[in-house]
Amino acid sequence: MRLRRSQPQTRRQRLQSEEPSRPSSSFSYRSRRSDRSRENGRQKQYENTKRQTARLGRYWLQRFGLLALLLAIIVSAFNVLSLSTNARVLPLTTDSSRSFLRSTEDYEAAASKLLGSSLWNHNKVTVNTAQISGAMLKQFPELTDVTVTVPLFSHRPIVYVEPAQPALILVAKNGSFVVDNKGKALLLGSSPASLNQPKLPVINDQGGLTIKLNRQALSAANVDFIQTVLGQLNAKKLAITGMTLPAATSELDVVVAGQPFVAKFNLQSNNARGQAGTLLATLDTLKKQNIVPTKYIDVRVDGRAYYQ
Repeated sequence: MRLRRSQPQTRRQRLQSEEPSRPSSSFSYRSRRSDRSRENGRQKQYENTKRQTARLGRYWLQRFGLLALLLAIIVSAFNVLSLSTNARVLPLTTDSSRSFLRSTEDYEAAASKLLGSSLWNHNKVTVNTAQISGAMLKQFPELTDVTVTVPLFSHRPIVYVEPAQPALILVAKNGSFVVDNKGKALLLGSSPASLNQPKLPVINDQGGLTIKLNRQALSAANVDFIQTVLGQLNAKKLAITGMTLPAATSELDVVVAGQPFVAKFNLQSNNARGQAGTLLATLDTLKKQNIVPTKYIDVRVDGRAYYQ
């Protein structure tokens, strides 16, 4: 029996045979490492999601803050620019001779109604002050000027009004009218007493005039003539009980208290002071002579007097 001779081992085979066997735990180590990697990945993904959510929350919080600030600015601007329709009326002048022919409540009610007639008038920027002033002047002819001012900080507009200067009351066939010193009809009443102007002289028109408000009732020269004559007679303590404008003439008839005659003046003359002076001189002369005219004293011709 032949024995087979074993082949010598190569170097590589010897090294492999001599290499110690690895423990079986190496496989389980790789398994734990893989599980840890998966856990780390899930944690990282969770953290990324959390950061993204936080960034998104901050983004919307900033946007909400800007919107709230913008809304606050809009509300503040609207509040500052808003204008009340409750107007306040004040006199434009402190001249005591220019009193109101109506109560300030009447003017305030009219101004408030005009302000409330349009939505544009509820804002300081869009309010039409010129339109309100014009409407007030048209509605109240006794006013010579109306100015609407818009306050800077408050909300109530102020309406400054300047009343015309009433000169006399003219009684015509269609009513009693307050007339200013320019001859324009300012206010209408059923009678002189209804106008509540006891200090104004009353002139009765016998010419059948039809007078309209805010229109010329007398010429400015006629009004000035009447006021001058009254001033001269009042300076001499002569009370006037009546004045008349006869029909179809340019005449002014004046009745002096306690006297039976009528003093006749010429309205076409520009010498009212001279005619009044002639009347006063004639009265002094007649008094010294114990003469009392029973019908008239006519001073329509400058420098002359006729009586009967």
